[in-house]
Amino acid sequence: MTSSGLSRQLGLRSLTLAVVTSTIGSGWLFAPFYAARSAGPAALGAWLLGGVLAFSLALVFAELGSLVSSSGALAQIPLLTHGRTAGFIGGWSAWIAYLALPTIEVLAVLQYLASSFPWLTVAATTSQGGAGQVLSGPGLALATALLMVLAWINLAGVGWLARWIDGLTAWKLAIPLLISITLMLASGHWGNLRAIPQAPAQTLQGMVTAISSGGILFSLLGFRTAMDLAGEARRPQRTVPLAMALGLGMSLAVYVILQLAFLVSVPPDQLTGGWARLQLSAHGGPLVALAMGLGLGWVARLLLLDAVISPSATAMTYMGASARVGWMMGRCGLLPGSLGRLNRQAVPSVALLVSLAMGVLMLLSGPSWQTVVSFLTATLVIALAMGPVSLIALRKQLPQAHRAYRLPGARLWCPAAFVLATWAISWCGSSALRGASLIVLVPASLFALADRQQLRQGLWWFLYLGGIVAITSIELGLTSQLSVLAAWALVVFPIATHSRLAQAHPDAQVEPTQLQPDQLQPIVEMR
Repeated sequence: MTSSGLSRQLGLRSLTLAVVTSTIGSGWLFAPFYAARSAGPAALGAWLLGGVLAFSLALVFAELGSLVSSSGALAQIPLLTHGRTAGFIGGWSAWIAYLALPTIEVLAVLQYLASSFPWLTVAATTSQGGAGQVLSGPGLALATALLMVLAWINLAGVGWLARWIDGLTAWKLAIPLLISITLMLASGHWGNLRAIPQAPAQTLQGMVTAISSGGILFSLLGFRTAMDLAGEARRPQRTVPLAMALGLGMSLAVYVILQLAFLVSVPPDQLTGGWARLQLSAHGGPLVALAMGLGLGWVARLLLLDAVISPSATAMTYMGASARVGWMMGRCGLLPGSLGRLNRQAVPSVALLVSLAMGVLMLLSGPSWQTVVSFLTATLVIALAMGPVSLIALRKQLPQAHRAYRLPGARLWCPAAFVLATWAISWCGSSALRGASLIVLVPASLFALADRQQLRQGLWWFLYLGGIVAITSIELGLTSQLSVLAAWALVVFPIATHSRLAQAHPDAQVEPTQLQPDQLQPIVEMR
């Protein structure tokens, strides 16, 4: 047991598999299709570029995870370095995104199953005026039941969760690889890889779209699960950084192979109008449509089976992660303290039930996988953008604290990672960016006015996000916009790092072996 009451049962293998389980979810069923429509053969480069962006942030969080090895760490790192207002913004961003992720994974399950069980969905008009599908009454009931089963597994304790993750992840690695090899052998239209002649700026724009709304970055940000479960890991200073690197590397390799298989499996006659007009929805999900078109009925059946297993496993992991972020925010006084309670299995049961209730409410709002990916990606990257700032701040606040992993060249790496995060936020599109900024900054403003502690240290968040919204509202070419955003990020970064507290904040619930009493900011105001 840790001093927080959580049980340390997860080893390197389980933690690595948790990262893989979080990363290979509904993304592998949809992202290759949307990435191909956005970028064509350049989607392969988009996956590599998305991998570079994810790795740049993962290395930052590898050091942070070795220093702050508690469950729900994303909620307490900004609190530790910048106080309560910044802590609320960082934790709230992560929590909101995590609350939505199980719902999105369950929607992906039912969207694939609807091709065989059409009674799960009904026709509807989308917000853009086109035809679409929403869950029917029986579909909503089934989705709610699935969320309840996932919550029950989480309530049973982290030991049960680890056993489920260990068993399902081997399947989640094997099936995409098997299907990729089968599709390449059955079709092999290697001529599809010839790039369509177009200006480099158009190719870059297509890659950017694939990374954001195409689902690439959404799929690759699962590395943070290792930090969410760090408080239940054995030897977390070592296992958390290793699990992030190993899990992300394995997942990226699977995604690149799968994207290659998708590109060479599309019949050339489907590409007469270009990749942007590719339609593969007649049989439900795009991969099922490809398999059926090639006469591979067993592959289609395997895909439908995996459409239940992979997203469900990811939803189960994120339901537990969202509960731990909410639990940590409750313990730190950033959300109601009742969220910080544990049950007899050392599980944050109240936070978990809140996650379940919010997931059911989101189901009733009728979102679809495609329409929320950009919003979720923007919200997640906003939460992760705090990482480079906090790493530099903690180097100043806790210079002597033990770090099992120390990021080399952090003074250069962290500003560069902050620039990449800024680009990623902007790539999600103006509507997703405005929506994410509002859902983060409006509650943050209310919290700051009510709490009135460490407000000055959190003001840079409002400056930073407001600047991104303003810049993306101006009509600029992609290259010019990236240059202006990079300059803005490099202006804000030193302001953010210098806004840190003189010493680490005492409300952050860090293991007592990690911080010494003289390294904590004295409490001068009572909550």
